[in-house]
Amino acid sequence: MNTLIERLIAAHRVLNREIRRELARRMPDQLRLNRLKKERLAIKDRLFRYFPDAAEMRSVARLALGRARPARI
Repeated sequence: MNTLIERLIAAHRVLNREIRRELARRMPDQLRLNRLKKERLAIKDRLFRYFPDAAEMRSVARLALGRARPARI
């Protein structure tokens, strides 16, 4: 798999984590949330340029995530 795609998937995961972290705060910063969501959407749009079929993109993302995580026993 292309390293660019792997980096995009990783960046998308990081942004998801940051969005969840911000939402968990007592008083979330709406400006920061909007910026994070726009960045996440931009990354998603870039991924869809490579994989216009959503099902194909999900399978590629699962492969990348499986490669990034250590095997659990």
